[in-house]
Amino acid sequence: MTENVPAPEHLIESVLLVSARPVGPDDLSSATDLTPGEVEAALATLSERYSPENSGVVLRAVAGGYLFSTNPACSAAVERFREEARPTPLSGAAHEVLACALYLGPLTRGAISRVRGVNSDAVVRNLLERDLLAEVGADREAPGAPALLAVTDEFLAATDAASRDDFPPLDSLVSQEELDRVRERLTSREEIPAQAGPEAT
Repeated sequence: MTENVPAPEHLIESVLLVSARPVGPDDLSSATDLTPGEVEAALATLSERYSPENSGVVLRAVAGGYLFSTNPACSAAVERFREEARPTPLSGAAHEVLACALYLGPLTRGAISRVRGVNSDAVVRNLLERDLLAEVGADREAPGAPALLAVTDEFLAATDAASRDDFPPLDSLVSQEELDRVRERLTSREEIPAQAGPEAT
């Protein structure tokens, strides 16, 4: 290895350091020109170097990729240093919208409102601003081709999930009768009017 050629783990480390989102092995390979085998070996080295036992920064495998974050054991010191309030906890309505997008998505705003039985535009807007939902396409068969919404990699990272498969299946959470009601609401084209008062977001 010459002085001007960075080690593979240095390349991977640099790319991960500047990314706010999990980076998958394929993207790491593309960015660094390393082979998949070199990426895997470099990640193994970095996983040991940035383990909770060895560093205040840890390498996490989340959402199908890798991400640097602070060691949870150091969270109190980090919070004091940042001197900023924790993000406002998500409301029950926000959890409902995220569940709709996770289990039934991608869905339009109108479909989410129909499933919940209440206009959800304000809640969706809040979740978009927090990068927990994202527009991933458009429903070309619906009038006006409304945007389709899905949960994001940030949502998976926030829930410590590697993928959607980490969540329990929907039919293990609700009854078949409730599932039938949800599907009926989804196929309905009934518009849900905005509420007179604001819903907690």
